[in-house]
Amino acid sequence: MPHTPEPESDEDDLDAVPAPQPVFHVEQALLGALLLDPHRLADLTGITTGSFSTAAHSAVFAAISTLPAPDPAKHAQNADWLGLVLATAGRQVRGLTAPYLHSLIQVCPWPRHAPAYARMVEAEHARRRLRAATDHLLTTARDASLPHPVDTVLTEADTLAALIDDIATRFPPRAGVLPRTPPPPPDSLPPREALEEEQVLLATAAAHPADIESVRWLVPEDFTVPLHAGL
Repeated sequence: MPHTPEPESDEDDLDAVPAPQPVFHVEQALLGALLLDPHRLADLTGITTGSFSTAAHSAVFAAISTLPAPDPAKHAQNADWLGLVLATAGRQVRGLTAPYLHSLIQVCPWPRHAPAYARMVEAEHARRRLRAATDHLLTTARDASLPHPVDTVLTEADTLAALIDDIATRFPPRAGVLPRTPPPPPDSLPPREALEEEQVLLATAAAHPADIESVRWLVPEDFTVPLHAGL
């Protein structure tokens, strides 16, 4: 009896697809905020179409940036401006659909946090630029076929140094950090009380991330639980 091959499972194919990086979801939230409230684009600095991790997100941001902002009252009543964004972005990338634009809006509950989202997108873009420049320097240093390896490597090192200087300018160290309060005696607070206070603080910071700037003196080492310090 001839052997009938088993149908191939799609499970392996799904496992081969890498999960999106966390910044992907931040980019969605940022674009959703701008689609909901286009006027918030004026609050963003330091972010460009090249700051995004996907071509689709870059195209949507480019469309939002180039199209005139709609009248807020009319924008709340119809989706005409969203249609313009879709048509404009669709000329740059294929496969962009209206449901995806609506999904971007759905994942952004707080449009007022657009500047915070933009800052996170910009920070991840800086990391990608730094990784790419570092990898290029390492590849150049290991290339034995270069006619002038020393000069070439030094040029790449200068390029990397210039990039680091640019990133340092965009992300300066925290200025005006208040003096650290001496730590309390080890047994001054019961562990349970300290744990509950840290949980309340983290919950508040998650709900109102913009307000974290008011506690510039707080650093991860102040927390008693490593998980809380990581968060």
